Amino acid sequence: MKETSKYRAFAVSKDGTRELIDAEFIIIELEEEEIEISLEPLHPVFQGKLTLVTGSAMQSREEEMLAGTRLVIEPGASNVLHITPKKTDFRDNS
Repeated sequence: MKETSKYRAFAVSKDGTRELIDAEFIIIELEEEEIEISLEPLHPVFQGKLTLVTGSAMQSREEEMLAGTRLVIEPGASNVLHITPKKTDFRDNS
């Protein structure tokens, strides 16, 4: 089985200067939610693909399994996606 290789990620300043980020994940905070971007594919079949997770799929967030978060994906231009984390509650409120 082919091994996975870690993706390179950079912080880019206003003047365009890139600084390599040495991390396993990048977490972006959006209001009340977070989106985690994995810099290493979780399995070789995902090599070359960007994996985003949020809510209960993130490490140490199992308590959110019933009140989960979904990623809502809206197309923008031909090369743009808008991704919004939306909370949903699957618990029975009866």
